[in-house]
Amino acid sequence: MSETEEYELALARRQAMRRRRRRRNRMRQRIVEIAAVAVLVAVIAIPIWLLCRPRTKPEPETSAPSDTSTSIEPQLPEIVYPVATADTQALGEEVDADCAVLVDVTANRIVAQKHPDTRIYPASVTKVMTLLVAVEHITDYSETFTMPFEMLNRLFIEEASVAGFLAGEKVCMTDLLYGAILPSGADATEALALHVAGSEEAFAALMNQKAEELGLKDTHFTNTSGLHDKEHYTTAADMAVVLRAAMENPLCRQVLSAVSYTTAVTPEHPEGIDLYSTMFSRMYGTEPEVATVIGGKTGYTAQAGHTMVSYAVGQDGHDYIVATMQGSNRYGATYDAINILKAYCGDREEAE
Repeated sequence: MSETEEYELALARRQAMRRRRRRRNRMRQRIVEIAAVAVLVAVIAIPIWLLCRPRTKPEPETSAPSDTSTSIEPQLPEIVYPVATADTQALGEEVDADCAVLVDVTANRIVAQKHPDTRIYPASVTKVMTLLVAVEHITDYSETFTMPFEMLNRLFIEEASVAGFLAGEKVCMTDLLYGAILPSGADATEALALHVAGSEEAFAALMNQKAEELGLKDTHFTNTSGLHDKEHYTTAADMAVVLRAAMENPLCRQVLSAVSYTTAVTPEHPEGIDLYSTMFSRMYGTEPEVATVIGGKTGYTAQAGHTMVSYAVGQDGHDYIVATMQGSNRYGATYDAINILKAYCGDREEAE
């Protein structure tokens, strides 16, 4: 082989090696580029997926009990009635409500009061007792109740507040609980009564039995919703005891503390019904500053005026209940609760 041929052969080999080296370098570069793109996609896509993926509704506002087929054992509160002491303050004209009471739940004493034992009509704060009795008697939360037209039509004629369930709609027990409290639905309370006791009268008897167990002094129920009846009455102090018992039950506390809730999908409501708390639509709960309102219920009828019971956690480590009855307007009841908490929570000596 001539020198020229040897040179050309060596040159061809070097060129082949360079081509192979360039291919390897391009392959490495592509691998690096692909890896970088994959990392970039992961960084962008994973947070988006976490934000957009379907999720279980959060507690307490929008979820049913995790095991709706299992009965919830009733949590029976200790029967205690708050007592007035030498330090109990008198509420006067600064409070819009005719009857009011502030109870220190932790110390079980009345901090401030205004005609706490005067008999009044409760209006829809009745539904706190309805909720408590229903939860203590429901054994299977997977069961449903079919809404009857006759009941819904009668409530419409009576101008009762309703959650918005429709005739023929099958509604689960958990949705009825939230429907009773958040929008103050008489359709939900009566459905609970029919499911649990067979009639509203029979359920009212269970409510009165519970009133006795709690040691209430002057309370009698004739219905589940608080629609006016001369024989349907209570006192501010009695309603404070009812709210305390309800808040000591985990499921009742969850419902009473919810700001909003969406019911299950049904053929009548393909997207469910969005329910909102009447109380939290009028306050955030942080307005008292010295305490945070975490749950409660409002009410109104022409005869009862504006009523409200609320449960607050104080910065002093104590829990409080405010019950205001026979208020002149809906925001008066809200401001009463806020102002009473501001004035009397955390700035008092413990009763001996």
